[in-house]
Amino acid sequence: MARPDYYGNPAGITEEIEIVRGLYDAFERRDLDAMLAAISEDCVLHFEGTARLAGRSTPYVGHAGLREYFADVQRLWEELVLHATDYRAVPGSVIVMGHITGRRQGLDVRRSSVWTWKVTGGRATSVKAADLGDMA
Repeated sequence: MARPDYYGNPAGITEEIEIVRGLYDAFERRDLDAMLAAISEDCVLHFEGTARLAGRSTPYVGHAGLREYFADVQRLWEELVLHATDYRAVPGSVIVMGHITGRRQGLDVRRSSVWTWKVTGGRATSVKAADLGDMA
């Protein structure tokens, strides 16, 4: 049975979901400029998995932080794919459920994930990635 169009989006919010979808599409293409255009200059990026691998204890912040994150992904991951499969929205926030797949130091990685995005004025202002653990 197909889900109704409003499933996970009872407020009918489409612009915020499209902004976040665009961020995932841009990441898949490794299009840094497209991602920079969609985040605020002071956006706080809590990508703790990659940050921890890079030896960081603080989030990536702003456009410079996104550039650092891209550099860390390139340096630390042989492959990293974000699979955003379910989007839910309330005014100002988009929750994305999915998983990541990747390859690091010759080992395959597959982890369940949830990302919580804050969107204000047509741009993402923060994101927090939650690692839910290994996928079976």
